[in-house]
Amino acid sequence: MKNILTVSFAMLVLVLGNWLVSFFTPLGFLDIAIPFAGLAVVIVFFFKSKGGMASRHLDMSIQGSTGIRMEQSAPVSDRSYILIGSILYLVLMVGVTFFAYRDYFFN
Repeated sequence: MKNILTVSFAMLVLVLGNWLVSFFTPLGFLDIAIPFAGLAVVIVFFFKSKGGMASRHLDMSIQGSTGIRMEQSAPVSDRSYILIGSILYLVLMVGVTFFAYRDYFFN
């Protein structure tokens, strides 16, 4: 139940963020939905991945400045429900956008 709430909350935050961006710019909600969702997926993936590029870079920076060798840990396979919510939002927005602009795509 907690996982479903986390995914739903992540999608709600993305909808609100997308709406705010479309409210303060001359672009429509659906016009920026796919790029906004794609950017959100990339940002969440970069910051939520454990043992990924950001973690290795930080370990190497610490090792270079202190001279102390950092212990290398294996990447942890932990599900990020925020990332899952972001991916679901991207897929949903692609579907909604194609449905809304179906006349443009198929004529």
